[in-house]
Amino acid sequence: MKFINEIRHQLVDRTIDGTTNKVSEPYTVRVPKLPRDRDALALVGVSGLVLALTMVAIVWSTYSIGQLLGGGVGYAAGVVFDAAWLAVLLLEWLARFDPAKRAFPRKVGWALALVAAAAIFLEGMLAGGWQMAAVGAAVSIVAKVLWWAVFKHVDKDLSPADSQWVAAEMSKANAKLAIAGVRRQAAKAEVAARLELLAAERELNELAGLDHIVGTGNVIKAEQVTEHEDRSRSREPALNRPNSVREPSEPEANIAHLARVELGRGASRQEAVDAILALVPTAKVTSVESTVRRERNKLDRVAYR
Repeated sequence: MKFINEIRHQLVDRTIDGTTNKVSEPYTVRVPKLPRDRDALALVGVSGLVLALTMVAIVWSTYSIGQLLGGGVGYAAGVVFDAAWLAVLLLEWLARFDPAKRAFPRKVGWALALVAAAAIFLEGMLAGGWQMAAVGAAVSIVAKVLWWAVFKHVDKDLSPADSQWVAAEMSKANAKLAIAGVRRQAAKAEVAARLELLAAERELNELAGLDHIVGTGNVIKAEQVTEHEDRSRSREPALNRPNSVREPSEPEANIAHLARVELGRGASRQEAVDAILALVPTAKVTSVESTVRRERNKLDRVAYR
């Protein structure tokens, strides 16, 4: 048995000026040298040889089919025939642990190889006779047969019980992927819905001149409206103020403000009118109705914008 020297590292204590730290120190170990995996080397060699022959087959079929299609762009179309079954070869390799999934790309690969061989045979018959046609078509068939032999060697066959276990694990993984995808879509939809609601609320706030649409249960009292009118009247010029000696007239409520609040809460026109009259009994019915109708029309224009 052959041995080789392998360098490894270990942590040792090193003290300088009374301070100790761990440092890495190399050391040599003699370990047995593993023999080469000749089976793996042989498989790599066979795969390389088959790949080289496949490239020859692709060049030959591309030239033959390109000639059959009149040259020029026909050569590009010729690549499709052999490149297609090369693609399904990769799919067959990826499905090496699943016999059921592996069977479909294998059948498709054979069908595509036969189509390419038939096209080469037809071109050979037109160019030089059946001998040339048969040999040319056999090139693609031989390449496909060699790949089929390689894959038969590397196929990972599982027992029925092991296949069911692998299928169960794949099902769990696929379920997690599906759940993640659904949750991602739901999150995107939720975000979009919230943005739409925020945009609609902002437009309503801009129209009503409010910083916030009053929610359900938040009622503006008549006293608050009177307070607002008193502050507004205090800012008016002295000439426009009522005679302080006389009894001040009943302040008019800000009907438009109340109408925007009630309509913003989702009330109908009549409900808004009734609520305003309940808060401000002295208001005129016709004035309240016209104000509510005007504010309702403004909200409708924003909704259909």
